[in-house]
Amino acid sequence: MKTASPALDLAAVRAHFPALEARVGGKRLVYLDSACTALKSRGVAAALAETTELWGGCGGKRSTHLFAQELEGRYQEARRAVARFLNAERETDVVLTSGTTEGVSLVARGFSFEGARREVVVGAWEHNSVLLPFLDAQRRGDCAVRVCPVRAGRLDLDALDGLIGDKTALVALARSSNVLGGDLPAAQVARLCRRRGAKLLLDEAQYLSSHREDVRATGADFVAFSAHKLGGPFGVGALWGEDRAMNALRPGKPGGGTVKDVVLEDGVPVPRWLDSPMRHEAGVPNIPGAVAFAKALELLGSWDPAAVRAHAESLVRRVVAGVSRVDGAEVVGDPEALAEGSLVALRFTDPALSIKDFNLYLNHELGDRFVAVRAGEHCAHLLHATLGLGETLRVSFFAYTAPEEADVFLGALDAYVREVRS
Repeated sequence: MKTASPALDLAAVRAHFPALEARVGGKRLVYLDSACTALKSRGVAAALAETTELWGGCGGKRSTHLFAQELEGRYQEARRAVARFLNAERETDVVLTSGTTEGVSLVARGFSFEGARREVVVGAWEHNSVLLPFLDAQRRGDCAVRVCPVRAGRLDLDALDGLIGDKTALVALARSSNVLGGDLPAAQVARLCRRRGAKLLLDEAQYLSSHREDVRATGADFVAFSAHKLGGPFGVGALWGEDRAMNALRPGKPGGGTVKDVVLEDGVPVPRWLDSPMRHEAGVPNIPGAVAFAKALELLGSWDPAAVRAHAESLVRRVVAGVSRVDGAEVVGDPEALAEGSLVALRFTDPALSIKDFNLYLNHELGDRFVAVRAGEHCAHLLHATLGLGETLRVSFFAYTAPEEADVFLGALDAYVREVRS
């Protein structure tokens, strides 16, 4: 007998996020764009403000005075918070970045493609933050990119099996698509990569808002994600990788703070790189952002993960069911795969209906409310081109999303279709 899913205390969760009460031009916000960026809690805003106001001086590895030591301690505690969130073995396995894009780019620029192993396998569903760094590496002549297709709303694992061979150096995949949702069987893929001698990089930007990660159990070599999709601040994220893998990467962003020293060898300056994570953290770090990132993870970690997961699934199923009742609209992808994520994308099958017009309708035609969604190709241009989708409209959820907000969207969808056809 299936046990009942635990309930999320939605009122308590929502109380942390003042933006849910925001008004723009007198209209009340209905926020269904959390897959783009989650709203910020009071705790995150306070951590940013306090660290900037009270500790906004020179810190970290650049100076050794007491002020700098205090600031460096806060930065390293943020690193430990990320490590705990991922169940990482060592805090030094965590590189603090500006987000998923930088994390993936550090791997793409720093990975050593040697001998016959020069292929990188990506999925057709990848966000540009994964796809473009490896296409750029291909342009430089470092590697050759191969694309695993999508079948029935999921990554085609049979095709993936056929693509990973003795020429494969690296497999880089989203664990959950920002259009199709899903939950990639990452441990299974990691075992396949290990058997074939390839490394695995997971983009978990869309995954972690409604799932928990245990990097020791998953078996990936690298995991990249962003704070802003987890209720954290803009411009900060993390790249995790075990020390051997991280130290094997060439510094992908060389600069201040990444070297022990620079020596002269036959009159030529030669850098002697620090070990990871410092070799990958060039320049002055975003210390206020890192501290606030830790605060966001603390809040996310305080909620029952099973309750968060059940809440996201119920919202997805609610919207999928509602869209299915509207003639001329359809969800993109497989409903069961979508239910494993926290978003729903839809398109119109009636040429009289327009994604652009409906997005305008959501902003301007709902009386004292407006609904914030994402319209376009969601930085997943390859997927839209592969599936021939054109523009789609995406609604997405976080732990604070109320079922009534999903219903506002569905009511607006029905009203828009009726108005166009009247």
